[in-house]
Amino acid sequence: MKTIVSLITILVFLAALPLRASDIEVVGETKQVFAEYIKSVSPQRDKPVNELLIKTAKFFVGKPYIASALDKSPEEKLVVDLTGFDCTTFVENCIALSLALKSDAPDDDLFDVYCSYLRKIRYRNGVIDGYPSRLHYMTDWAYDNEAKGLLENITPTLGGATVDKTIDFMSTHPQSYKHLSADRANLEKIAEIEKNIKTRNNYTIILKKDLPDVNSAINSGDILIFATAIEGLDYSHVGIAYKKANTVHFIHASTKSMKVKIEEQPLQNYCLKSKHCTGVTVLRLQQM
Repeated sequence: MKTIVSLITILVFLAALPLRASDIEVVGETKQVFAEYIKSVSPQRDKPVNELLIKTAKFFVGKPYIASALDKSPEEKLVVDLTGFDCTTFVENCIALSLALKSDAPDDDLFDVYCSYLRKIRYRNGVIDGYPSRLHYMTDWAYDNEAKGLLENITPTLGGATVDKTIDFMSTHPQSYKHLSADRANLEKIAEIEKNIKTRNNYTIILKKDLPDVNSAINSGDILIFATAIEGLDYSHVGIAYKKANTVHFIHASTKSMKVKIEEQPLQNYCLKSKHCTGVTVLRLQQM
């Protein structure tokens, strides 16, 4: 009981931490899109959080894919952008918006609550402290958000296998990341984070050949992270599970279509056709 109370206290404290103007960058017409979202989706706020997450994801279908949107500023800021997404920012924003609606905060405060959730989801311990504080690896992202009580990694209960893989793509390819190639201190911190990831031994996935066995256990609104065979990298894509005719599809920001879409292919077909996908990790959003 004390552990649960302590966790709730920590989450409330993190959500209440004010965002300094210097730590946030609101992009373009984001506030206008946010107002449209609230008008459209807030009548559904009493639905279970997984259903609300699907309503939120569907609201953004058709929005453009925007790559590397978080890396444009030389200083690390909370980039708040509802005008376009990459696969990760799409999922992060959908979760943050859904949790903000479930918070029962007054409408006048909802944008600030949404931004606070976005910061909590995107940064280690919910704190912005330079480029390495962002949860770049999805392994780290899943671990940190499970520790904060926002997500539950249900992969082990679905028969997922723990894979022994060295995750060091960022430190071994610094030329691909301008904040690493230009800053030795950032590179050293990322290398240390990679070592910490290795010690956790929690890279657990459902192999793509086994996906038919877990179709019924995956719910609409679960988070699907796509494991990759690329050396040194843990995951290469993320989306939100969406069941059609009792078959798992997903909603995602697609690089192929260059927009947010409901994937036409079932999950297993999508993975089988990908030469790099080795399986998926499944996370479940928790009711706050």
